[in-house]
Amino acid sequence: MPRVALSAQQKREHKLRDFKGWVARQMKLTGKRQADVAEALGISCGRISQMLKIPDPKKDKGKKEEKDPFSYGQVLILCDFFGVDGEEKERLLTL
Repeated sequence: MPRVALSAQQKREHKLRDFKGWVARQMKLTGKRQADVAEALGISCGRISQMLKIPDPKKDKGKKEEKDPFSYGQVLILCDFFGVDGEEKERLLTL
């Protein structure tokens, strides 16, 4: 696959999209629901839905995407919640 030079902003967007996908995959693998994740983070189900939404550029033109909806502490909580090993946790925390 050819490599393309990405700006720092584009790299950040890709990493954030990858993390959102990771959370969704972990939910499926562990049988957790958004309500379970919301309870673990201490926020509402609606907020989790907003945080995990991957914007569609065709539909969401003009809408401003949230920079980074997950805080460092929330990533740590999610790693513990899903039982992630040390290597995977380190990879996620350096996104």
